[in-house]
Parts: sequence; C-alpha cells; structure tokens
Amino acid sequence: MKMWKRCLAAAFLLCVMTLCVLPVQAEDSASAGGNMQLADEAGLLTEQEAKEINRQLAQLEESTGWDFMALTTDDAGGKDATAYAETWFDDYTSKDDGIICAIDMDNREIVVRAFGEARYYITDKRTERILDAGYEEVSEEEYAATLQAMLGEVEEAYLNEDASKNHLYDEDTGEITRHPKKKSITLSEILIALGLAVFAGGATVSGIFGKYRLKFGGYQYPIEKNGSVKLARREDRLVNSFVTKRHIPKPQDSGGGGSRSTTHTGAGGRSSSGGSRGF
Repeated sequence: MKMWKRCLAAAFLLCVMTLCVLPVQAEDSASAGGNMQLADEAGLLTEQEAKEINRQLAQLEESTGWDFMALTTDDAGGKDATAYAETWFDDYTSKDDGIICAIDMDNREIVVRAFGEARYYITDKRTERILDAGYEEVSEEEYAATLQAMLGEVEEAYLNEDASKNHLYDEDTGEITRHPKKKSITLSEILIALGLAVFAGGATVSGIFGKYRLKFGGYQYPIEKNGSVKLARREDRLVNSFVTKRHIPKPQDSGGGGSRSTTHTGAGGRSSSGGSRGF
C-alpha cells in the first residue's frame, strides 16, 4: 500500500513539473521561430505604449496576411541600422512577406524594410513618406509616436498603392522585376480559345444553312444585264489652308501607380525594399 501511494505521489509531482515547464518551452520556441511583433531593446516605450503598438501590428497582420515587426535598439552589434533590422526580421519572422519598422539609437537612424510581396507596396516614394512621418516624431523624442506614425504610413501604402503596376529595381544587379500577378496569355490558352471560336462559328453557320436550306450555285444574279453605273465629273479646288499648332504638356506623375521599389539583397540573404534616415 505504501509503495502504491509513493508511486501516485511521484506521478502527481511529475505532472506538476511538466505543466510548469511547458509554458516556458512554448515561450522560448515562439521567440526563436515565430513572429516577435515588438521588441523594445532600447527601453523607449512604456507598457501602455507597447500594448498600443502591438495592437496596431496585429491589425496590420490580420488585414494583410504578412508579418509585421517594430523594433528599438541601443546596440546594433557593429552593424548599420539597415543590416540590423534586416537580420532581426530574418531571425524572428515566420513568413516570406512582411515589414519591419525600427528605431536604432546606436546608429541614430529610423528604418523601414519590406520583404516579399510587401516590396511592391513600399516603393521609393512610399519609403520617403514613411520616413518623413517617423522623422518628425523621433526628432521630438516621441518614440512610440514614431513607430505608430511609420506603421500608419505603411497601412496607407497597403490600402492605396496599386502594387500590380509597380516594379522592383535591384540596385545590386540592375534587374527589373514586374509584379508576378501580371500574366500573359499562353499558347495553349490561345489555341483553346481559337478552337472554341471555330466550333461556335461552325455551329452557327450550319444552323443557318440547315434552317433556310441554302445551296451553293443554285441561284445566279445577272448583274451585267440588270445593273447600271452612272459616273458624274466633279472638281474640288483648294483655295486656302491653315495649320494650327498647340503645345500639349506631359501629364504630371501623381504617384498613383507605376512606381519603382529599389531593392537589395540584405544581410540575411533576402531581397527587401525601403530605406533609413538619420536623426
């Protein structure tokens, strides 16, 4: 009986220890392999500010399906601000598509980098708008407002940018990449459409001939006997002519589409668009 009680107590103790360890393991695995939305390494944010930014990041992820990250650091480990942000995104993301906004107090720069599909939204013009929004706030040492303003401009780009018209320009190779959603008609699609058109046309013609019982060569119209042609002579004289010239100005680029995203291969080996600005 005593042996049975000891075994039961040992089993209960083992269950309690397992329940205590599992949450820690789950938290560690999320930090190592999942999407860490906000990392305030520099300690610039209050608890309430961090909650607001996390809520903003979660909303962006839900609406886009991408990974979104916000980062502050006071030690870039010898890297420049862009390389540090790119490496952070590579280490803690779980998707190919996403955006990171960062405040680097070590290099004194704000950064935005876009990966995957997001590169077609964060064009060179959009990058400047994002950095403009963040620069005004970071200059006043309003660090939470800096990240919120940058993320707000990122959301604006997602909602209003026509990504299908934009292209990527790789500054490392000079290669231009069009948006992958623009598909050209393949040869097989042309042949299928042509075959359907011939079939539909043939069926229509056959139906008409069958309905009216038309026969080729069954009736001839003697046009040389029943037809007549009368020609009248007429002369037109050019008295005067005028030529009017008008300058047509070229349309101004409104930034609504057809924009370029300058990309490069970053520290983690992935292509990204975006930029940085010192403060």
